[in-house]
Parts: sequence; C-alpha cells; structure tokens
Amino acid sequence: MRFLKRFWNKYTLFCILILTSIPLTLLGWAGRNTIYSEFAYTPSEEPLLALFFQGIHDDIYPWDMIIKDKAEEEKEGEETAPSEEEKEKAPEGTSVKEETPADAKAAGKEEAPAETEAAGKDASKDKKGEEKTEESGEVEEIEMLPSNAIHGDPDMIPEGVCNPVMQAEDYGVVNVAFLSPDDTVYNTDTEGIFAKNGIYFKLQTVDQNYFKDALFIGDSRTVGLCEYGSLKGTAAFLAKESINVYNVLDKELRYTDFDGESWDSTVEEALERETYGKVYVNLGVNELGIGTTYMYYEKYRELLELVREYQPDALIYIQGIMHVSYDKSSSDSCRNNTVISQRNYAISTLANGRDIFYIDMNPYVCDEDGDLFEDYSGDGIHLKAFAYEYWDRSLMENAIVYE
Repeated sequence: MRFLKRFWNKYTLFCILILTSIPLTLLGWAGRNTIYSEFAYTPSEEPLLALFFQGIHDDIYPWDMIIKDKAEEEKEGEETAPSEEEKEKAPEGTSVKEETPADAKAAGKEEAPAETEAAGKDASKDKKGEEKTEESGEVEEIEMLPSNAIHGDPDMIPEGVCNPVMQAEDYGVVNVAFLSPDDTVYNTDTEGIFAKNGIYFKLQTVDQNYFKDALFIGDSRTVGLCEYGSLKGTAAFLAKESINVYNVLDKELRYTDFDGESWDSTVEEALERETYGKVYVNLGVNELGIGTTYMYYEKYRELLELVREYQPDALIYIQGIMHVSYDKSSSDSCRNNTVISQRNYAISTLANGRDIFYIDMNPYVCDEDGDLFEDYSGDGIHLKAFAYEYWDRSLMENAIVYE
C-alpha cells in the first residue's frame, strides 16, 4: 500500500489517465456493434476508447445503448403480442398464443398477410410519390427531384455537372520534380464531403444577382477579378498577391465585402463572419514551383474541408488554375501548362457533383493548344483588364441552381 501511495503521488496524472481510460475502453467495446457501429474504426491503429470520444463528438452517449436496447425490445413485443381483437375472439378459459416468425414459417404462412398486401396495392399514391400502375397494379416509387437533378453512377459524375479539365500542348520543358505519377489516386473517399451519392445537378447560366451571396478566395488573379471584373460590389472577395495553398490559412488577405469596403482578414475570420451561399476557390499559380501535384492537392483539400466546416450549406466551386501563355509554357520548367493541367485534374477529383463542383475558365481565354491568348496577357500569367470579362462570362455560364 505504501508503494502504491508513493507511486500515486509521483505519477498522479498518469494514474488518472490509466484509470479513466479503462472504463472508456469498456464503453467503446460495449458499443462497437450498436451505437458506434457506423463509425470507421481500425483496431490496429486506434484504441477502443476512440469510439467513445467520436460518439461524444457526434452527440452519441453511452446511455443510448440502454435506450436503443429497450426500444428494440418494445418493438419486438409489439410485433409478437396478440391483438385485443384476437384476445376477445378466443374461447373463454383459453389463451391466444403469441406467434413467432418461426411458428408462421412452420405453419406454411406467408410473411405478409394477404389483406395487408392488398391494401398496399390499392394505395394510389403516398407522400414519397409512390404511384399505382394501371396494368400491373404494382406500386412504383417515384423519387421527387429538382428539374435539373439527374441520377447517375455514384463513381462517375455525368457530363454537364462539372467542366472537363482543359488539356494543353506539352512542349517538353517541364521539370518532372513538380509532377506526380500519372496513375496517382487523388480521391478514394466513400464517406464525407467528397463522397458521391448518385444524384447530380447540371451547370446552368445565371445573371449577376446569383453572386450576391458568393465569396471568392484566391491569389493575385482573384485580386484582378475583384478590381477589373463586374462582380465588385456584388460578391465578396478574399485575395492577396503571392498567396498559395501552403500559406493561405496562415496569412491575412484583403477582404472586400459585398458593398466594396475592404480590410485585412484571415480565411477563418472571413468564413466565420458571414453565411455564404457559394464559395469560389482559385489558387495554384504561385505553387507551380513548390512540391508535387499530390502535395498541392492535399493542401487544397485541407482548405476545402475548412470551408465546409464553417459553411456547411454553401456550394463550393473549385476553379481550375488559369493556363499561361505559349511563351511561358514552352520555356519555363515549372510555370507551364503541363503542370497546370495535371494539378487541375487533381483538384477536379474533389468535386462530387452534388455540392462541390469543378469549373474551368480556360476555354474562354485559351487557344486550341491550351495556351493563354498572348493578347489577353501582358506577362503571360495575369489577364489584362479588358480580358476579365471572359472570366466573368465563364462564371455566369457555369453555375448551379437548385430548382
């Protein structure tokens, strides 16, 4: 006992952690197949008590196990208990036996009573849009969707939901250190904000009013869109020269609000300040000489996750990196359209066609080889003032409207 007391006094915090972790581990084990069954869990990588803390985060508490078990028992009791009508019809002095599914099967009975089946066929339409076909009498379920929504393969976004990634001529000058292997897998999620659910919405044309609740996040090119485009005083902008995905969350950018007033703000502050209906992201030109495509993709992904955390209901538009001119692309080993095209493909995989969309303005400002028109740029990287009208047009012709 004296030894334990000394050990406790010397390692009090350690002892408390051990004593606390034991019951939490037991709770995680007890609920692994019930209240925590939907949580992703890898035994070799995570302790069982991780399930307990994940449950607390999602407002699932240990006592929910008792409530769930009790609810299931009551439900089973209701299904097997004899009705009052059966009890009244039973001869005096006898009891009505509670029939189990096994008893019904042994007696050769159908699982669903004929009366119930007939009643289901007679119903012409319910709240979910179920309708009866005249010829067969069978119930056909019709899912009510917006007019611009379509069903599709959950693993393949249909044409017209996102823009295709514009390709460009490879002039053989790229430094492969800035690329990732062609077979790199950028997105294998089956859950979360990047998951696909098989229902998609097609891009449409809108007017300037569509952007009254939009926020544009970007680098110097977005600064130009704010200054020379038509959306200043309509949309909000958060942009700064030389910013990139590696430092965008750590720096203060210039925030221009819906009325055109400006001040310095971090991304987190801007996302917390307002509720936006759409958030547009355009980053990538300043990273062309930093890291590989996959590194760029990972940091871009972190930014989108932060946007979704603060703006759970906003549509997110991933804007493809604008290409550079022929002179740049054919002579610069990192700032060339081969690297840009690969990185645009990488971030396009983060779109799900449901609430995250990839749009590409390059077809509006590039020639058939995928090079930025020389007349549209003074330095081969940034647009001249007049050319921002083409960026504006690409935004208005590629938007999602839930009808």
